Amino acid sequence: METLIENSKNNDIQSFTKLIQTIENDLYRIASIRLKNIDDINDATQNTIINIYKNIHKIRNYQYFKTWAIRILINECNKIYKQKSKNSNYQNEIDVLLSSSYCINDIDNKIDFELALKNLNYEENLVITLKYGSQLSCSEISKILKINVNTVKSRLKRGKEKIKKYYEGRRFSDEIQSK
Repeated sequence: METLIENSKNNDIQSFTKLIQTIENDLYRIASIRLKNIDDINDATQNTIINIYKNIHKIRNYQYFKTWAIRILINECNKIYKQKSKNSNYQNEIDVLLSSSYCINDIDNKIDFELALKNLNYEENLVITLKYGSQLSCSEISKILKINVNTVKSRLKRGKEKIKKYYEGRRFSDEIQSK
């Protein structure tokens, strides 16, 4: 990754393309948490890539490249979200598009998990996606979101508890229907 970043700083387009390919699925997944519309998700991702390209020369610590890129993406998503909120009757609804990194292969389970995630508020959903979808540590999430590590941990805990309650409720209703 360091070589790709260094070459990208020297305007090597192929290296930059490979670098972006290593994080593009994470960028898309994270954008889908904040934005409902597929076009907005694509715009946020594209604007993020453009900003990364324009500012790659500013990155000093290569190990934080992904963290830096996600921070740019979150800012882009918030910008688009605010524009949509002002210009239209844009709902506060979270529309999560799960990727294969959640390791859910059965379509029914994927849909069920998406419904469970919709019960979370934006902050909980974002933290859970960064933790389990992007495989980031609590300290990395803390740096990206510019919040305390303990806040990250409490949002994770609350989110997991809500998901657990959702599944317990689903299991209970399934048992009642089967009787």
